[in-house]
Amino acid sequence: MNQIILEADKDILKFTKCGGGKAKNMALLSQKDYMVPAWFCVSTEGFDLFVKEHDIASELTINTNDFSAEAKRIETLFLSLEMPMEIRRSVAASLQKLNLENEFLAVRSSGLDEDSPEHSFAGQYSSFLYQKGIEQVLHSLKLCWASGFSERSLSYRQERAISLKGIRVGVLIQKMVNPHSAGVAFSRHPIKVLERQKVLISSVWGLGEGLVSGALDADEFEVERNSRVVKGAVASKDFKFCRSEQGGIEKQELPKALGEEPSLNDPQIQEICDLCIKLEQDFGTPQDCEWVYEDNILFLVQTRPITNLPPDAFYEPRINGHNPILWDNSNIVESYSGVTSPLTFSFASRAYHQVYVQFCELMGVPQSLVEENEPVFRNMLGLIRGRIYYNLINWYQLVLMLPGSSSNKGFMETMMGVKDQVRPELKEIFRKVENPPEYGFIKRSWLLVQTLQRFVSIDKIIATFQDHFNHVYEDAKQENFQALSLSQQMEYYHHLEKQLLKKWHAPIINDYLCMLFFGLLKKLTGSWITQDESSDTLQNDLLCGEGGLDSTEPTKCLMRIAKDIDQGDEKIRTWFLSDDPEVIWSQLNSGQGPIPIHRQFTYFLDQFGFRCVNELKLEEQDLHDDPSFVVGSVQSYIRTKSYNIEEMESRERDIRANAEKKAKSLLKTWQKPIYLWVLSQARKAVKNRENLRFARTKVFGISRHLFRAMGENLCKLGHLTSPRDVFYLTVEELISFVEGRALLTDFKALVSIRKKEFTEYEETPEPPERFTTQGAAAAACSYGAVLAEADLLRSKYQSDDPNVFFGTPCCPGIVEGVVRVVKSLDDAKGLNGEILVTARTDPGWVPLYPSCSGLIIERGSLLSHSAVVARELGLPTIVGVNGSLVSMVSTGMKVRIDAGKGEVKILEQ
Repeated sequence: MNQIILEADKDILKFTKCGGGKAKNMALLSQKDYMVPAWFCVSTEGFDLFVKEHDIASELTINTNDFSAEAKRIETLFLSLEMPMEIRRSVAASLQKLNLENEFLAVRSSGLDEDSPEHSFAGQYSSFLYQKGIEQVLHSLKLCWASGFSERSLSYRQERAISLKGIRVGVLIQKMVNPHSAGVAFSRHPIKVLERQKVLISSVWGLGEGLVSGALDADEFEVERNSRVVKGAVASKDFKFCRSEQGGIEKQELPKALGEEPSLNDPQIQEICDLCIKLEQDFGTPQDCEWVYEDNILFLVQTRPITNLPPDAFYEPRINGHNPILWDNSNIVESYSGVTSPLTFSFASRAYHQVYVQFCELMGVPQSLVEENEPVFRNMLGLIRGRIYYNLINWYQLVLMLPGSSSNKGFMETMMGVKDQVRPELKEIFRKVENPPEYGFIKRSWLLVQTLQRFVSIDKIIATFQDHFNHVYEDAKQENFQALSLSQQMEYYHHLEKQLLKKWHAPIINDYLCMLFFGLLKKLTGSWITQDESSDTLQNDLLCGEGGLDSTEPTKCLMRIAKDIDQGDEKIRTWFLSDDPEVIWSQLNSGQGPIPIHRQFTYFLDQFGFRCVNELKLEEQDLHDDPSFVVGSVQSYIRTKSYNIEEMESRERDIRANAEKKAKSLLKTWQKPIYLWVLSQARKAVKNRENLRFARTKVFGISRHLFRAMGENLCKLGHLTSPRDVFYLTVEELISFVEGRALLTDFKALVSIRKKEFTEYEETPEPPERFTTQGAAAAACSYGAVLAEADLLRSKYQSDDPNVFFGTPCCPGIVEGVVRVVKSLDDAKGLNGEILVTARTDPGWVPLYPSCSGLIIERGSLLSHSAVVARELGLPTIVGVNGSLVSMVSTGMKVRIDAGKGEVKILEQ
């Protein structure tokens, strides 16, 4: 005998075989005494009886990929056939037994594959609400059976390789409650998958249909499972769904006051949270449930496993002090913007490792402590979906290895561009760095003496370094790398490492002094002069106009060329402005243009040719490859008359003098000598830091040309298809290939895999400026399992006005004008006094600065190159702007920037 009807007390195995996933879960809920509305199930045996009685099995075979047509055909077929009497009698008897004949009912599909741990089939089958009477129920029953063959259901099966044969659907018939509020809840956060301890609740007024369909905005509540702390976001709700007088549902307008109120109160939120946790415990897996409140009673109407969570292997237990990793690129993004090649990352990571081991040795950190922290030095940087990030916890550990480190952490944050403090609940991340190593009095005293000696002799140390560096660098410039064999090229690479990177003492010492004095200046300015945000502005102004900054020399050199051309022969000026930069350079380089001008550009390229856009990314072309950029910059300076170096320097001096006057007037007599001495040391250290960074640029420039030559040799040897494919290898792979330790020599296949992966990185949104990962970092990012900056940080500056943005003030000035949004240098062509807006810059952008009236950069910090050079050039500049300004503004908009306050205001769209 067919068992057409399944009731709540039936064996679960029976529901598994012929009730469907939804009905099986409902039976489990009933048997575990959850509060569920009265229900019964029309089993798949009822479906089979319908198919057999009308002999339509052959017509349920799907023979085409036109799922839309098949779905319509099968639904029309089902509705055209009479319901077998046995089914009609069974359904009517169940309605009578449960006193549901005159109740509004929900008729809901329950597919055999549905709500399984592997496949949820969420939203694929049909449900019909507020049905009443046997005729409506039977009509909806046929529609539910037909929905097993709906277009979306068939497509879902095809996408997941589930058979299109033997489709059978059970149907759940359940009493409708009249909800005050309804929604869904997840026992584990389904989006922020790192937040395993959070329950997510979404809620609306009335029926949950508006939430499930996406027609209504929902209130969202995140509840900490352990502490029960609630974080809520209340939506503005204009409508709700409710029962219509004729049956079915209708959309009803909400009173404005009610629409602004949360649809759940605190006790209800806690009750739903408890329900979710109990469901997960009883079912043994994280649950996605649907719930309703009627007369303040919580009913559960559905539950199913959450199918989109990462596997358990993703979540590593926190043992042996292992915490989440905190990633930050607020400063390093200036050097490595966007997706960065494997070769560049491996080269940079190797350099950081070598340099900072030297740093600790110089600072007197015991060798045993250096060796013990080898993973720290090895992991100063990370590559997250092709983008370079600081592993910030390791940077903290590094600084805390140093004597007197208790005050250094804050200084390091300023230097590295760490904009804000993390929220209190994430302080656990720093548990590993709470106990720095102890140094005895004698050790600390000796290290203090050494530090003072280096401080006193820093000028001599830097001069010695630069003499040695320039000697090695000039020899490298003369070397013809293309003429060397692959082994000779690798030998030269090791020579550069030994002679330059392993003798990087001067930049290291100066960086430490810069961290100390810049941080100390910031601290004194905030405590002695001003306690508000203006302390940053005053400090920046005091650092203007130092002079002798190598970073500004390329721009000043181009400004001198522009002045010579503009104030020289009118025919030459007319010719120089007559065509595109590429054409002008081609004529100069072929001898068709004026020889003196060609000599000036040749001198510029010899001195500054490695200073290009993305100059620390080995895969990028430098100015030696394409000098048209500098020609275009000079053309822009001529058109805008932006080549008055004396006027620019005078403005810098005025900013500096006004800031000094203000500082002196606010300092007490005894504070002045201390403050001014710290200021002078900070100025010198910042200047030295910028000048020594140019040495780093030269190292990367020479290495770029050396690796290119290696790529050419690997092509000749048949291991690469193109010389540029070398940038998809790592330094370690190249070294092991030459030395005979390579585990893989099919570089062509390896490059093909990496090209595909890095192209995907280019085409997907970049990760946030700061976030954490839990467990294996690469797995976390593959799952998108990051805690984004918005969840990590306290926002320092916020505005209720959507047209106002705040950032870090770098160089003061109020400018009102038209915006030029520049995403690449091609967007900057013809720049003519607009306010330049971009996501990030690097030293290669500096030649653009004289052609714009103001500068707004989404990323960056007080000591980023953009900030330092902008201050030196006296260009009103704001960095580190909150929000995605580049996507909010467009070229041609009118804005007003107050760079002293760090404020950007959109005036006209």
